[in-house]
Amino acid sequence: MSWTTVNDQRNPPGDAQITYGITSAGGTFNLRSTGTVDYEVEWGDGTVERSTSNVLAHTYAAGNYVLKIRTSQQYVPYFNNTTDEDQITSVALVSDLGVGTDLTSAWYGANNMTGFDAASGVTSSVINFINTWRDCSSLTSFPLIDTSSGTSFFYAWTNCNNLTSFPLIDTSSGTNFPATWANCTSLTSFPLLDTSSGINFFSTWQNCNNLTSFSQIDTSSGTNFFFAWTNCNSLTSFPQINTSSGISFSNTWQNCTSLTSFPQINTSSGTNFPNTWQNCTSLTSFPQINTSSGTNFTAAWRDCSSLTTFPANVFDTTGTLIASAFNNAFANCALTAQSVENILVSLDTNGATGITLSINGGTTAGQSSWTAAATTAYNNLIAKGWTITANP
Repeated sequence: MSWTTVNDQRNPPGDAQITYGITSAGGTFNLRSTGTVDYEVEWGDGTVERSTSNVLAHTYAAGNYVLKIRTSQQYVPYFNNTTDEDQITSVALVSDLGVGTDLTSAWYGANNMTGFDAASGVTSSVINFINTWRDCSSLTSFPLIDTSSGTSFFYAWTNCNNLTSFPLIDTSSGTNFPATWANCTSLTSFPLLDTSSGINFFSTWQNCNNLTSFSQIDTSSGTNFFFAWTNCNSLTSFPQINTSSGISFSNTWQNCTSLTSFPQINTSSGTNFPNTWQNCTSLTSFPQINTSSGTNFTAAWRDCSSLTTFPANVFDTTGTLIASAFNNAFANCALTAQSVENILVSLDTNGATGITLSINGGTTAGQSSWTAAATTAYNNLIAKGWTITANP
């Protein structure tokens, strides 16, 4: 049921519960929502309409408008990158809106939104913040909204590439943070959020290439860290975070080209390390991490062109290695003869057979300069069916 009227006496009383700033070039704007809704909209051009529709069309003349929504039931925004959201320039959640527990894709794609605000408590019951502000690329700041019930933050602020700072929101219930702040390329620092319940950190801060520092957040429950800080190439150091539950570290710090050191994090549960530190071109040494569960180190330190020092005994005990476990693992590094010895002797101690190892390229010490211990370990590995590519 919907009808158009002005000053309808059946309008729900009170102030608007949500307002949209709209800039129209002239034409149709579809007010979008999801689920069971019952709301009144004041379009801002003298027209008032009540509806239970999830897609309510309105024709605007060219201009700027303030759209107001009132409801005694529920109105849940759901623009989901449909292009209608391109006309939205601001959003304000003024009072208890009845948005329920799910704001998935609420303003996804609102790339001209320059302002977002929410009164205290309006979002306190929301569990899902999936894609909520994704691609809101004109936002330069974000308010301290109530996210205390939020568990899923998949892609919540992905591509908000003009955000220069982020507030200390309550993420204590959050378990899923895949790509949450990915491509937020203007962030220079990040707050000490409570991520103690977080399990998935897949691509969480990927391409945040202006982050110069990072807080020692609680990642003790995290199992997936693949691509978490890929291309964060302004980070010069990294905190001693708790990664004791971490299983997947694929590409985690790939292309962090300004890192000059790396902490001795707990990687004892880690199985997958492909490309983990690839192209960390400013690292000169590496700590003695625990690889006792590791099965795949393909290209893990590839193109670490300044890496000269690698410790002994790192690979003495690992998980069951895949055949390509060390393919390109140390390609294009600058390893000294002693570091080459440390790697080869440790792999010989490991006892694995039939594995591919790349320790060539860059300025890594060639076979002609190897120590006797390195040469012995190399020959032992070849006898065990290893394929090893090294500098001459």
